[in-house]
Amino acid sequence: PLFRSLPYREKMEQSTDENETLCGGSDDANEPERAPLFEEQLETIRQLLNTAEMKEGDSWFLVDTHWFKQWKRYVGWDTWDQSVKGQEIARPGSVNNAIMLKESGSLKAHLTETFDYHLLPMSAWDLLVSWFGLAEGQNPIERKVISQGLYVKHLKVEVYLTEISLNLLGGEKKDEVKAKFSRAEKLRSVVEFARKAFSVDPEKETRLWNKYLSNSYEALEKYDDTLQDCSIYTSQNLVLEVKSDDGTWPKVPETRQSSDYYNSYSSSNYQEKVKEGLTGLSNLGNTCFMNSALQCLSNVPQLTEYFRTNDYRRDINYDNPLGMRGRIAEAYGQLMQDMWRGRPYVTPRSFKSEVGKFAPRFTGYQQHDSQELLAFLLDGLHEDLNRVVVKPYVEVKDSNGRPDEEVAEEAWQSHLLRNRSVIVDIIQGQYKSELVCPECKKISVCFDPFMYLTLPLPVKRTERIFVTVVRADSLRSPEKYCVVVRKDGRISDLQVAIERLTKISAKQLAITDIYGGKIYKIFADYDEIRSIYADREDIHAYELPTKDLNDPDTALVVCYYRLRDHYSPCFGLPMLLGVPRHETKYVDLYKEASKHMSRFLKMPAKVSAAKADQTSVDNGEKMDDTGGENGQKEGGDSESMDCSHDNNDVDVEENGGQNENKKRLIELASESSDGGDEELFEMSYANLYGSSNLGEINREEPIHFKETTYVFLEWRSELKRKYYDEEKAQIVVEHESAKAPPEAKKKTSNLHDCIKLFTETETLSEEDPWYCSQCEEHRQARSEER
Repeated sequence: PLFRSLPYREKMEQSTDENETLCGGSDDANEPERAPLFEEQLETIRQLLNTAEMKEGDSWFLVDTHWFKQWKRYVGWDTWDQSVKGQEIARPGSVNNAIMLKESGSLKAHLTETFDYHLLPMSAWDLLVSWFGLAEGQNPIERKVISQGLYVKHLKVEVYLTEISLNLLGGEKKDEVKAKFSRAEKLRSVVEFARKAFSVDPEKETRLWNKYLSNSYEALEKYDDTLQDCSIYTSQNLVLEVKSDDGTWPKVPETRQSSDYYNSYSSSNYQEKVKEGLTGLSNLGNTCFMNSALQCLSNVPQLTEYFRTNDYRRDINYDNPLGMRGRIAEAYGQLMQDMWRGRPYVTPRSFKSEVGKFAPRFTGYQQHDSQELLAFLLDGLHEDLNRVVVKPYVEVKDSNGRPDEEVAEEAWQSHLLRNRSVIVDIIQGQYKSELVCPECKKISVCFDPFMYLTLPLPVKRTERIFVTVVRADSLRSPEKYCVVVRKDGRISDLQVAIERLTKISAKQLAITDIYGGKIYKIFADYDEIRSIYADREDIHAYELPTKDLNDPDTALVVCYYRLRDHYSPCFGLPMLLGVPRHETKYVDLYKEASKHMSRFLKMPAKVSAAKADQTSVDNGEKMDDTGGENGQKEGGDSESMDCSHDNNDVDVEENGGQNENKKRLIELASESSDGGDEELFEMSYANLYGSSNLGEINREEPIHFKETTYVFLEWRSELKRKYYDEEKAQIVVEHESAKAPPEAKKKTSNLHDCIKLFTETETLSEEDPWYCSQCEEHRQARSEER
């Protein structure tokens, strides 16, 4: 059904010739149909995304964020990033989701929307694949839209299905069956699947158990409920029990129904009594965030006593539009009573189910923040138990220099006019906030209510970042530095920090992210430092070969290394060249590339003895019968001569021998490019991301350079083995800054440190100004919270 009405998919099904594959990942992959101009692509896809609405049951598709960003750059999606709009080098190539997939083809775990993937409606996905094709061997990653929540409906694309382990009671572990279901699937479908999987006689009765501990079971009886309703999560163990021929159930007795909340059975005879309040909460799968918050709140004596004595029932406000119809208060009250009955543990499944109905973000069994759950719970309990039925309008009054006690009492009474609950009585308080106008010095004081304080941690405000600097001088190996920058700084700050250590002008540094032998991203000066992870090892700073990026006579060329025998990933460190923009031909670019590779290339063994001897004479060196210092090894079986060196601080002018070797290599490279010896590599145009070959470079005509030109240096496998020194190409010299140990971290931070930081004076940002009634203008006031 997925392929039925889609033209490009019909073509894929009909195509039997591998050379006509419509979703190939190689350079020769044919596209299903000619793509429209980039302007039309932009307009069409933008309109589809802006008008797309999720409907339950609809299909949406995952696309790799890297590929989608490449396409957005190509069509000029963002107004601030128009540098390669419409250029052939920026074409993203076939849609490729490989980075999101395991070797088995299934989706990797823990992928995050926008960071790892984007969701596209079917209409947009179909167009992109029809224009660019789908990478060879890949299938579309299709997911359905499901509805979550009971009273608050929330449509969501179900990226990950729920994988359940199914077992037959009394069966062996090796017979376990794993199956994936949608959370919107009814429990009845799971039972039917399990009966079929274990070949159960259609005439026999079965029942389903949720095994959440090694010896504890919970009856699952409402087969019309969905997996979401039953709080079934990934990796949950469900056990199918088959009724015996004599009409009895084999091993698991009927569950005790002492309360609707404690709906579980333990294979032990009975749970011994424990001291009230020492009851544990079963982990339902990554629910420690919820359990820890509940245990903290359970140990607030006044609040727990209020719920244990059922006093809360008379305060439930079922009509509060800001509340949750009393459901959260009732679920929490039942939980508190179960937790204070002297049981070793209870299972908070019903409570979690109720929370998920009103806060869909807490559905499922992903990890969440404990404080977020606690904030939701306190607010929900307050509104469910708010004794104020009709909330009046309350005008906030200015302090106007009055005593703090008077202003605080006035603010609190105004708050009570709209908010009266046990949460207000026990948990809420006030803090004082003071604003000072920078112009007229007017002081405004207000007192705001709070249930909790979100305190900042006293952490360092600077970051150590490791950067590999690639100099324009091709004889110098890359150098690894460690620089210290502000966490809230920008890339321009990083460039200045590198300049201090390297003496390279900040304006001549291009900060890049290298991935898979390609430049994945070139950071803009205004990008934030936090966009670079501190522990990344692939951040490189290239020294640009020109002091003026706008120099009309210099062309920038980015070179990627790869094998030309077949489609293969790039290797090595990308190279950045600066060549004359006008009259530069293939042979000139070949020479310049060879010059920059001379540090890790080996002298071709094809060099005639006469040429080698002449080179030695010119260098003032003596060549013996074994090849001498720079000659071949004894026996003459060496295929190449190493002309590179390890001295990172060599002065080319003072080291005539090494410099002459380098010159000789360039001459030989030039001769090979002119039709003499076999070329070490061939050159062709590449796209911005090094994923597609855009055609050969004309060897006769001057090269037509773009703002930045991307080129493949394509090697044959045998030539790479002979002349490309992998070990020396990977040499990175560590600067002293990179060897220095990090500063010792402060061992502990106490609550006083956090509160002190919270109360520090700060100036409001431009985006959040304060209106001064005396100046009658918005000001960046100085704020102090106490």
